[in-house]
Amino acid sequence: MENYLDKLFSLHPEELEAPKTTIPYGELLKLIPIKDPTHFEKALKDLTRGVPFQTGSWPSFGNYVEDWYMVELSEFCYNLRYCERGGTDLRSKCENIIDLVFETLRIVAPLHTQAASTLAAGLDRLADQRLLIWLRMSSEIYHMYQVNEYFGLRVAVYNVQWMCEELVRMGVFLKGAEAFESKEHILKGLTISGMPKPYASGILQQLMDS
Repeated sequence: MENYLDKLFSLHPEELEAPKTTIPYGELLKLIPIKDPTHFEKALKDLTRGVPFQTGSWPSFGNYVEDWYMVELSEFCYNLRYCERGGTDLRSKCENIIDLVFETLRIVAPLHTQAASTLAAGLDRLADQRLLIWLRMSSEIYHMYQVNEYFGLRVAVYNVQWMCEELVRMGVFLKGAEAFESKEHILKGLTISGMPKPYASGILQQLMDS
């Protein structure tokens, strides 16, 4: 794989405000008794009215919709499925309704922050497709921290792991652990969303301590 590290480090986004929690974890706990997808849809949309990013196309709640996501919810079932060709494909088997909220918000959040979107507009969709993934990964971390720290840290674990693996694929490091220990590279991945560096440093420290 091409080593495009210089291109990655050439991305300099406009710095955004540090993310602020809009849905405290305690509010998520209030959703636990819900077992009906229609009730879940209303409660979730009411809960997310205060998030500072515009939500995209919501999944269907309990109904099949061709070529889109469907929330499957019952007494013992918390699934996110993709509807295609008359059938469904399980995309996320969640342990509880809070996990289901997390996976649903990952779908409806924008692909990029405003700062990352500006950078993405200047990239080539084919030649720079790996850089576009970095921007999406970084933006998702920023957006989930805008929901709350629990969701933010959770997605940071997934996406920073991808960044480390990508740095290995690029030939920058031999192992993912080596990439993770390089604060310069991981902080770059976190901050290309526009996240302030001090805030990103705090996230990296949390990841190292966990």
